[in-house]
Amino acid sequence: MRNRILKTGAGFTLIELLLVISLTCIVLAIAMPSFVQSIRGHRLRTAARTMATVARYARSMAVLKQSDLSVTFNLDNGHIDMISSNTTLPRFSRVIKGVTLGYVDIEGDESPYTEGTCIVMYSQNGICNPFTVKILDRNGNYIIMKVDALSSIKMIEYGNL
Repeated sequence: MRNRILKTGAGFTLIELLLVISLTCIVLAIAMPSFVQSIRGHRLRTAARTMATVARYARSMAVLKQSDLSVTFNLDNGHIDMISSNTTLPRFSRVIKGVTLGYVDIEGDESPYTEGTCIVMYSQNGICNPFTVKILDRNGNYIIMKVDALSSIKMIEYGNL
């Protein structure tokens, strides 16, 4: 008698593979909207942190270099530039991507800026006119930041249009 070796299947059956694939698709379908929303919120929070960083940096440089400087907001393309009257201080520029500046409202000006450029001046003692910035994403979500005279973030408001 010959010894026969019985071969047993060591792989997965087609039904098992289809079951795993379908369960993976169901989990992805459930998790995807939450993941996309998280990415959208991340863009807004990153833009808000950038705005706060620029304001604090401008105040610090004005005091450190004892020179007046300005922060220019370009509402059309999202550029934020810091320009100093002191030529030894390099120009500082940031671009916020994936979001837009809805408006910049500088205290003491007649109405908020919704297009073009506006300038917030920092004096050598680090004081600026308080201002409010609204940052929007493509889906109507927004953040409103109120910056006080010492470049501290006074209030942040989140919402949807």
